[in-house]
Amino acid sequence: MKKGAVIGIIAGVVAVNFLGFGMLGAYLSKAKAASAEVREHNAKVELVNDQINTALNTKNYSVKSVSAAGDTMADYDYGYDEAEFAGEAPAVPGAGPSVSNEVNVDPAKGRLLIRTVSMSTETKTIDKVKADVESQIRELGGYIENSSMSGTGKNRDLRTIYYTIRIPADKLDSLITTVGNSCTVLSSSENTSDVTLEYVDTKARVESLRVEYDQLIKLLADAKDLDNILILQNRLTEVRYQIESAESRIRVLENQVQYATLNLQISEVLEETEIEEPHVITYGERVGEQFKDMWEGTVEFFQNFLLGLIAAIPFLVFMGIVAVIVIVIVFAVRKKKMKREAAALAEAKAEAARRADQSGKKDEKKEEAKEDQE
Repeated sequence: MKKGAVIGIIAGVVAVNFLGFGMLGAYLSKAKAASAEVREHNAKVELVNDQINTALNTKNYSVKSVSAAGDTMADYDYGYDEAEFAGEAPAVPGAGPSVSNEVNVDPAKGRLLIRTVSMSTETKTIDKVKADVESQIRELGGYIENSSMSGTGKNRDLRTIYYTIRIPADKLDSLITTVGNSCTVLSSSENTSDVTLEYVDTKARVESLRVEYDQLIKLLADAKDLDNILILQNRLTEVRYQIESAESRIRVLENQVQYATLNLQISEVLEETEIEEPHVITYGERVGEQFKDMWEGTVEFFQNFLLGLIAAIPFLVFMGIVAVIVIVIVFAVRKKKMKREAAALAEAKAEAARRADQSGKKDEKKEEAKEDQE
């Protein structure tokens, strides 16, 4: 290779290296500048957040709260109609119309309890019981949250109805009495949850968040810098979400406290179970009960035996036919065998007689020969 070519290659390699290092240096410088901008922005965000927190903490908040012991709590308008229980919280907390809270839930007047009752019943007149229960629910101001029914009621396909009923808490006992008078109660259970502390804490938290929201609105109105405005808007969105979430929980608790839940099962039966009063069983009653069980067991055995016999008739007829065929075949084979044995016996007797006759003739010839010799 010529010397000029070698020098050209070396110069090209050096040039490429310089170009590569130059591009790498430019990239690192740009990345460092961007990183510096990010750090500067983050530092500015932290500074603004510190200023916001300082401004909020220096305000003199006056938020009333209620302790579990029953202190007075400030009334608060949530901006929804409790009768419908379907309204959403206003988009901007505090901007909704001023309406009175229709739910009578006040921790100062007693504990806030959520009652849930489950009942299992049976009846012979399920249509009448269904109509009575649903009519009583409407009269007491409740509603059926869920209902389902299985069975057709025809050809002994008995029906069963399942209800999830929401009823005003002070009317629950009245509905339970109606159900008990309409059908036979097989089992009943009740669960009560105390949500007083949760309700009080959640409501106080809403008050505190609303005060913070109002202060953020004031800071947003005074903000001039774009970064400050974006940070304040993000904080406002977060606080608004927390307020709406807490208000939603308050509505749920108020509804559950005001409306108790009754899980009711009504089963259709041919004969209702007799509920006997508890008493001490005497020895005579035990003996009588034992004889009764024995008699019922005997009757049930013969009934089942008769039913089994009737069910087995086709099989027994088939087995009888098979047995007759087998017997006929066996007798035919035995008769044929007996005929063969009789024929063989007769042939043996004839052969014996023939041999005896031949033996007698031989003896006569011997006798005649003997006489002739004499």
